[in-house]
Amino acid sequence: MKQFLNGVLVLACLGFGQFALADGEVEAKYRASVMKSIGGHMSSMATILKNQVHMEDLVMHARGLAGLADIAPEVFPEGSNIEKSKALPAIWEKPVEFSKAMDRFIEAAEGMASAAGTEDMSEIGPAIQTLGGSCKGCHDDFKAE
Repeated sequence: MKQFLNGVLVLACLGFGQFALADGEVEAKYRASVMKSIGGHMSSMATILKNQVHMEDLVMHARGLAGLADIAPEVFPEGSNIEKSKALPAIWEKPVEFSKAMDRFIEAAEGMASAAGTEDMSEIGPAIQTLGGSCKGCHDDFKAE
C-alpha cells in the first residue's frame, strides 16, 4: 500500500510540474530573466572594451552570453505571449524569420566568444559589432519598446 501511495504522490507531483511549466506567465518571467542576463553580459563586455578594464573577464562574459544564446530560442514557447511581455506576436506569427534571427544571434555570440579568446582587438571589435547588430535586428522586429 505504501508503494502505491508513493507512486500516486510521484505522479501527482509530475502532473503539477507539467501544469506549472505550461503557465505562460512563468515562461515569460523566465524569458525575461534570461534576456536580462544576456543584457548584463553585453553591458559588461561593452564597459570592459570601452574602458579597457578587467580585460581578463571578457572571455567569461562572452562565453556566458554564448551559453545563454544557445537556449534563447527555447524561451519563447507557444502560450508565453502574455500582456506584460515585451515579446511581440511576430515571434509566433513569423516563426521562420524569428528562427533565422535567433540563428544569427547564436552565430554572433559564438563568434564573440571565439574572438574574445584571441585577445586581439582587431578580431574582438568586429565580433562585438556583429553581436550588437544581431541583438538590434531581433529587437527591431520582435520586441516591444
